Amino acid sequence: MCTSFAVYGQKKAVYGMNFDTDDIDLRLKVSSYNNINTFYFSGLVENQFRNIAGFNSEGLFICTQAVQYSPGFKSGCDENDWFAFDTFDEALSKIRKSSEFYDILNKRVISYPRNPLYPDLGLHTMIADKTGDAFILEEGNETNIISPIHNDFIIMTNFPNGDFKEADYNKVYGIGADRYICAHEYIHNNIHSFAVKEAFEVLSKTSQENTLCSIVYEAIKNEIYICFKKDLSKKWKISMTEKTIQSLDGFLNNNKIQFTNEEIYVNDLIRLY
Repeated sequence: MCTSFAVYGQKKAVYGMNFDTDDIDLRLKVSSYNNINTFYFSGLVENQFRNIAGFNSEGLFICTQAVQYSPGFKSGCDENDWFAFDTFDEALSKIRKSSEFYDILNKRVISYPRNPLYPDLGLHTMIADKTGDAFILEEGNETNIISPIHNDFIIMTNFPNGDFKEADYNKVYGIGADRYICAHEYIHNNIHSFAVKEAFEVLSKTSQENTLCSIVYEAIKNEIYICFKKDLSKKWKISMTEKTIQSLDGFLNNNKIQFTNEEIYVNDLIRLY
């Protein structure tokens, strides 16, 4: 049950995400398409790697995480709808601004996979760009529910943001409401100095026992910082341009590793250190 955010302070974009789940295999991938470099963070689910978060060299951020819909929520999706995980490739390889995504959404309805045992549990998606435009996309009844950014930041945990468009930040409820309120207050209080350090502080404050990965992306510098299994003392830095990952804080040596065949498995990376 994850936490993610996009913050626009000091005229720059900083994105962050905690990925919280059972211990599964994770994969990092860097690739290129149409002169755009892309980064994908994926997890192994039912023998298939599913994209969880991604960035591109144009400063676009997209992530998908669990949402607990209100009891009795009925999806109106059908087989002609747009499967949520397909949004990653289309967004990261082709889109430079979040607004370009609206044109796509006007023609297609998003749908998310459902487990019959948990009919109220689905997914929702955040899309943000470096200009300050961001929104959260959720499944509606034969329509898309879009919650745009207000002010200088946007936060997504595990309740449906679309249910609280007019609510004060501290009046939200549902799974992840406590993390949402905590993140909101810290970001609001530090918006004028918000950078990578502050982003990791948000992730630290909202971390859970099952946090597998924490990611921060500074869009202007095109730099990705990543930690695993709640150990924020050890950070790697990923270069989409060089297609490398470099050990940074908490390591004896700052070694650079080239992405082989564009991808690196996190278990292999950790074993190297």
